[in-house]
Amino acid sequence: MSKIVSIEKSTELSKEVSPEKVELARKPASILSEANKLDSKLRGMESKIEKAYLNYKQSQKEWVSKLSDIEQDSDRLEDDLVKILDAAQEIGVDGRQIDGYSKAADLVTMLQRIASDGKKLYPPVK
Repeated sequence: MSKIVSIEKSTELSKEVSPEKVELARKPASILSEANKLDSKLRGMESKIEKAYLNYKQSQKEWVSKLSDIEQDSDRLEDDLVKILDAAQEIGVDGRQIDGYSKAADLVTMLQRIASDGKKLYPPVK
């Protein structure tokens, strides 16, 4: 019985630890310092991604605006090509045989397609 009492006392003594004897693996100040560094790193990355996001948003708006301008201008050029065909037909000439007509028509068609499809390439963000 004295052995059991002795074991219980030693267990109780080991549970009783005075504050002076507590040894920490790291001090709270050290942990706080490291946490502050991580917070700064996080805020820096957040600032960087926010800047990129706003930059993309503005560039995307400009992209769509310029594509709309190109689309309108190429539609106007297409109308001019139709007028050339009509004028040539009035005098009995095939307008498509006029020097440079085919290249101009091909380029205008390509511009219209790119202007139309290009708006889908870079979607807007919220």
